[in-house]
Amino acid sequence: MSVIRLDLSALLKAGSLTEAETARLTALALPDKRGNLLVNVLLIFGALAVSAAAIALVPNASTGLTLALAALAGAEALRRLAPGEAFGVLSAGLALMGTLGLAGWIAWQFGDAPSATTTALLITAVLTGGAAWFRSAFLAALAVVALGAVFGTGTGYWHASYALFAGEPVISIAVFGALAALFYRARSAAGEAWALLLTVAARTAMFLVHFAFWVGSLWGDVLGDAGWSQSRYADYGAYEAWEKTAITLPEWPFSLGWAALCLALALRTRRGGFLSVSALVFLAIHAYTQYFEVLGAEPAALLFAGLTLVGLAVAITWLLRRERLVPGSAENAPSSE
Repeated sequence: MSVIRLDLSALLKAGSLTEAETARLTALALPDKRGNLLVNVLLIFGALAVSAAAIALVPNASTGLTLALAALAGAEALRRLAPGEAFGVLSAGLALMGTLGLAGWIAWQFGDAPSATTTALLITAVLTGGAAWFRSAFLAALAVVALGAVFGTGTGYWHASYALFAGEPVISIAVFGALAALFYRARSAAGEAWALLLTVAARTAMFLVHFAFWVGSLWGDVLGDAGWSQSRYADYGAYEAWEKTAITLPEWPFSLGWAALCLALALRTRRGGFLSVSALVFLAIHAYTQYFEVLGAEPAALLFAGLTLVGLAVAITWLLRRERLVPGSAENAPSSE
């Protein structure tokens, strides 16, 4: 939707508009939503302050569960009793607070379980339910990320450091690749209300596919290794004995497979779309990673890298000129986005 801003007073004064045209355009103007947005934001911060105070006064899991359920009830009440855009931001904020609070309560309650798989599945179910019920694309993305924890895939943060880990690259690639394809296919048959959720879920799954390839290209994969790391009572001696007979994949299949996937997505999907752009970005990350992992910053390696970049620039220029000479070549490329 195009939005055009006009200073009607200035146009009327300059004689570009008549009074009748000015009155007609004024009647067609969109309402000013800044006041409603400010009220919604203030209410959200007020709810956060009340929640923080309640948890500080009564610091236990039951308080968190009560606040999460109250937020969910508030979001549902606003959605049903005050439909429209007046309290849309507040309703969405309460839905996020309630769903994430309920997921946090599950993590707290089942944090001491022998395996983290059950906890991850419960959290995934809660986030999926919240995304579907409240039509929240943000919760849909979080649900896919939470499912990754079942296979030991996730992120971490500590002081001045960030981490990305994929305990089962092969399984993660297979599961999230299938999910991405399923979501993209379902989007074409689903209604408009579900299109955004399915698109966000599919794109998040594709990110996790790339991440799993990234980790596998560096360290390979020991199939089934994540199950041992997620068990809180694993016997290290038994793990060592199992590791000697486990199926192990080296790094090179992931490196070749990742490059092939990125090239296929970049060439076979709509140019400028998410799949093609993200594929080119991850292909550059792949090349950067392998350069420093394999070649290092040696003079000969730098010379090779420079010549390779020049060659790529020439090849890309040739492809672009070729596409300009072939009518409709870019438009005829298939798209799964």
